[in-house]
Amino acid sequence: MKSFLLVPKESIETQARPGVRGTAQGERVLSRSTALRFSAAQKAPDALTALGLRSATLPGMKPEVSGQAQRGRKSARGKKASKAADATPLPGAPVSEPIGAEAGSYRFMPLIGATMAHFYSPDAEAAARGELAAEFEFIPDVVPLSFPGPVSAGQTGPRNRGMSSLATREWPDESGVPLAHAQGIRGAGVMLGILDTGVDADHPEHASKTIQFRYVSLFPNSPHNPARDVRGFDPDGHGTHVCGIAAGVHHGVAPEVDLYAASVIESETIRTSLGRVAAGMEWLLHQFSRPENASRPAVVNLSLGFPLQPPPGISEADYLLNQRALQAMLRRLLDSNILPIVAAGNSGPDTVGYPAAFPEALAVGAVDFERNVATFSASGAVGRRVVPDVMGYGVNVYSSTERRCNNQAFYERMSGTSMAAPYVAGIAALYRCRAPDLTALEVRDLILANAIKLPRSANHRTGKGLAVFR
Repeated sequence: MKSFLLVPKESIETQARPGVRGTAQGERVLSRSTALRFSAAQKAPDALTALGLRSATLPGMKPEVSGQAQRGRKSARGKKASKAADATPLPGAPVSEPIGAEAGSYRFMPLIGATMAHFYSPDAEAAARGELAAEFEFIPDVVPLSFPGPVSAGQTGPRNRGMSSLATREWPDESGVPLAHAQGIRGAGVMLGILDTGVDADHPEHASKTIQFRYVSLFPNSPHNPARDVRGFDPDGHGTHVCGIAAGVHHGVAPEVDLYAASVIESETIRTSLGRVAAGMEWLLHQFSRPENASRPAVVNLSLGFPLQPPPGISEADYLLNQRALQAMLRRLLDSNILPIVAAGNSGPDTVGYPAAFPEALAVGAVDFERNVATFSASGAVGRRVVPDVMGYGVNVYSSTERRCNNQAFYERMSGTSMAAPYVAGIAALYRCRAPDLTALEVRDLILANAIKLPRSANHRTGKGLAVFR
């Protein structure tokens, strides 16, 4: 099986535009534009259906799999696929998608203007390319994305050192967080989306609010392994820590935001794929574009990225296609008046990864609570683009992680730009709470304009300085 994200070429080539509010006409009350409606987008699902691929977008009977197919009714095209489905995997074998006798499957994602397609045979892929290659990029879903995991930066004690919440939040007065909370600005009315390993919805830091949660499976666009909305969980703890920094009841920067968390990263490998990120992004846009949410301000936090160089076995052409597709998704967020905030990475100075290097992203580096730049904080330049844009507290940050089987809740100090990014996302939510009519780009400019300048560093770039609320 081969998997491709089919993206209209006009979508990838279109530059980001200002959000629907704050336009030249000065409109301030228009509903969210869910996405640019590219004329070619609908052609992909229509063509794939005609070629015999099964839609995972619409409900219906599952194809017969795992030896249940009636061999007398097999088509010539489906024999090879059914044979693969009948095989019983050996213990320890790689996880693979169960497939039926159809030529493949696909899911149309109109809000990001893309279609994820799985081809079960070379003939099906070749036929699809013949129909669609003139207008669509076939982006192979082969380049792994991973989050910049927590790093050791002066941490003390075992992982479960903090078994209870601190008495007060640790955000310094200079951050502006105590001032905002004293003024009643706590993120109410703002939607915060987080793509990470998940969130423990029953941790004391999060249990008092309703968290919209989606688990995006290993094969999110397959009719056999659909993504699903369930009670929030997190087998790793990273996503719970990130959510606690941005939106935790006891320690969060913006504790009253409405939280939307999509689990798109596996705890075992800390990796994900372009297809899973696309599915998570489509779900967020769907949630944010509901009638009751369409005019509400929103922020999205991403602590994930591509490796700095193409991995072994991945061509540079495929690597660049994956990058361009992820950049197009960030543009769709800005088109929909949603501010994307991303971690710069933990590989140190003179390293720039993606999506942090995309101009559509607000890239965040890490400092400690004394304003010293963390040694691991990534920085650099790509052409005229300097990374990071701004800094956030990302060293020994205290937040929620996990619970044990007896319901004992743990908190932990973690370090990384993955911790700095949700701090800045919380600051953005405070600004959007105070002035919900500002566009995403206006909020970005406000964060940059109000940042506290940092001393010049011989090794690191620090952007406009430390993000604060003023």
